[in-house]
Amino acid sequence: VLLVVLFHLQVPGFHSGFLGVDIFFVISGYLMAVMYDPSRKREFFVKRAARLLPAYAATIFLTLLAAAIVTTPNDLSQVTRQALFGLAFLSNIGFWMENSYFDKSSFKPLLHLWSLSIEIQFYLLVPLIAGFCRKYRSGYAMIVLLSASLCFLAVGVSPSSAFFMLPFRLWEFLIGFGVATYLGKQWQ
Repeated sequence: VLLVVLFHLQVPGFHSGFLGVDIFFVISGYLMAVMYDPSRKREFFVKRAARLLPAYAATIFLTLLAAAIVTTPNDLSQVTRQALFGLAFLSNIGFWMENSYFDKSSFKPLLHLWSLSIEIQFYLLVPLIAGFCRKYRSGYAMIVLLSASLCFLAVGVSPSSAFFMLPFRLWEFLIGFGVATYLGKQWQ
């Protein structure tokens, strides 16, 4: 988190601080694998929802409220659109359709929700991924390599797609997921 904050504050020497998000996704993949128990799928989702959703919804609501009070109608419409994508856990797609993360010309107070949207999208895939990883170890490696390869190719063609879309970020979660799955004692 500190890398990302220092990057956004434009502290010299932290030009690649956005890599903190990549590290966050790897750690998230690891933690999801450690917390996920296939025999308790419902409990897994209920606990994640109880932990994330109240703060997520409050952030969206308070941002909309503040925007309604202090912004122009044009800015409010932008925030409302961002909030709608956020409520559907599709902020990453909403910002991908607009422009780059690094574009400073638009008013984007809910921009930080893009990474949480990707994480929630990954949460929804955890049961499928866990079952697949247990059944096909070589398939796991192929998915990691495919996602990483697509990501690095997409960076040259559509950096915004590589940045915002789950298929291009999946390999990061899967690295952490794989460490927990194949090296962790609870999975052996």
